[in-house]
Amino acid sequence: MKIGLIGLNSQFVHSNLALYYLRENAPNFCQCTIKEYTVNDPILSVFYDITAEHWDVLALSVYIWNKETVAKLLPLLKAVCPETTIILGGPEPTYAPEDFPLADYIVYGALENTWEDLLVCLSKKEKPNFPGVNGAPQFSQNWKFPYVENDLKQLKNRLVYYETSRGCPYHCGFCLSSAEKSTGFLPMERVKKELQFFLAAKIPVVKLVDRTFNYPTARAKEIMKFLMENFNGVTTFHLELKGELIDEEMLKLFRDAPQNLFQVEIGIQTLNDDALKASKRKNHWEKTKAVYKTMGALPNLHTHFDLIAGLPYEDYASFKNSFNEAMSIFPSHMQLGFLKLLPGTKFQAEGDEHGYIAQEYPPYEVVENQYISHGELGELKKIDKFLDQYYNKEIYKNLFRFAMDYCPLPLFDLFHSLAVSEKEPVLALQELFPEKSTLWETLGRFDTFLGGRKIQVTQGEEKAVREFLKDEERVKTLLPHYQDFPVREIYKRIRIGHFPFKLLVENGLLVGFESGISEILFDYKSKGQKRINSNFTDFMLL
Repeated sequence: MKIGLIGLNSQFVHSNLALYYLRENAPNFCQCTIKEYTVNDPILSVFYDITAEHWDVLALSVYIWNKETVAKLLPLLKAVCPETTIILGGPEPTYAPEDFPLADYIVYGALENTWEDLLVCLSKKEKPNFPGVNGAPQFSQNWKFPYVENDLKQLKNRLVYYETSRGCPYHCGFCLSSAEKSTGFLPMERVKKELQFFLAAKIPVVKLVDRTFNYPTARAKEIMKFLMENFNGVTTFHLELKGELIDEEMLKLFRDAPQNLFQVEIGIQTLNDDALKASKRKNHWEKTKAVYKTMGALPNLHTHFDLIAGLPYEDYASFKNSFNEAMSIFPSHMQLGFLKLLPGTKFQAEGDEHGYIAQEYPPYEVVENQYISHGELGELKKIDKFLDQYYNKEIYKNLFRFAMDYCPLPLFDLFHSLAVSEKEPVLALQELFPEKSTLWETLGRFDTFLGGRKIQVTQGEEKAVREFLKDEERVKTLLPHYQDFPVREIYKRIRIGHFPFKLLVENGLLVGFESGISEILFDYKSKGQKRINSNFTDFMLL
């Protein structure tokens, strides 16, 4: 029986974990093929590619980002392939099955206990005697690891997803995981063995989809220690954490971890007590703020924090406060999200109670409620765009760090001013604080050198590089890793910048400045590595 496992991802860099599970755990009589596309591919191109082969079964994974694409695709597939059985799974058909009348079968929840039975029935042309799957988020020990060696070529340049647990012990009102009633875990020895697969293959980024990786904490720390002991110098693991579960031992692990082994994501969401209570969350800010600051200051760790606008009881002024507090941590990445009334969640059921106006189609985003207007949410959208365009890319990391320290305004007002100016950050800051104009230009130029982007070097800087390369002993002392490189190759990998301030550096980080001048050597030995962190440049004062 030929089975097409169809994924319509939001971007090329993503992959679909569910399809790999289904392929590896289908009965032996099934010939399964994974075909992954993106929602940006022309719908007819996807259609013709799928229908180029005759499939007995097509199984599609449906989420908020691809629901509309699937809805457009299904009528075409049913019209030209009437004998093909179409199975849908995922959150959208689970909580809104009535939106998919053309599906032959809709499966609900985890498929471990029913996937094989379903395919056996279909192979015998029998109608399955169960309406779907009502699976709890538990693991079956018989289910195989989803990836094989032959997948590596395709996955090398993508985010690879993996789970060590399913479900979530928390029941946040905005999250689909709140609909799950239990949490299941893979055995530790299996987890270590499977993580070793990614390490051996040197996959660039593995994103653990565990909803709360550090629950329970002892289990999380054992996994972290294993990854630290077996780090391959390449693979970054993305972890979603609950802030109040981060203890001193876990902080020490993050502090001692190799550069870029871990990227962490933490959902702060809001600091409004009423909004937190409505979300079935608690405010632990006084406890967690110091922890977050410690994590944010670690040069070896990439920190990603989330806020959600549009929660019940949080108005514009309250959101400003949440933003000010969260940004004071100076995270590597700040995700300014907007509440989505996802089918199956508490807030979707309570929409009328709070006067929500939201999209009736994916992504179901809220545009207004009785606490915050559409105009105010529109202003937050401008900040969100600015953060994604500049701040989150870390291309002006030092510029923003010092602007946030210097600015007499609340951080929300600073970023709102930068966002509405629609100018490059250096120019916007020069306009806001002209008395520091030279400093903003210097820091912007320093960040440009650091990021290895196109740099306009002066004649003096070009001359300084050539003079430096003539001094073989100095090159050998400062750049020993280039001892076997010809001069012309070293020239391609270094730059020297001149700056009208004396820049103060501690442990490889720019920490301040004072009157004077600086000459700095930038070494791009790691430039070009495709990793989550963009800063792979060493620099030193000359």
